[in-house]
Amino acid sequence: MASQQMEHAQTTKAASPSWPKRLGWMALIWSASVLALGFTAGLMRLFMNALGLHGG
Repeated sequence: MASQQMEHAQTTKAASPSWPKRLGWMALIWSASVLALGFTAGLMRLFMNALGLHGG
């Protein structure tokens, strides 16, 4: 029974990625979402300026 638990713990630990790798993926996804939001905001600004809508 104990050997099965140890084996399960080892396979579970090996299957989960390391913290730096997780943080790297989180930073990559966050950066991509910020870039996408900035791109969308830029497009909206272009369309609004083309329609004569000026903010501030």
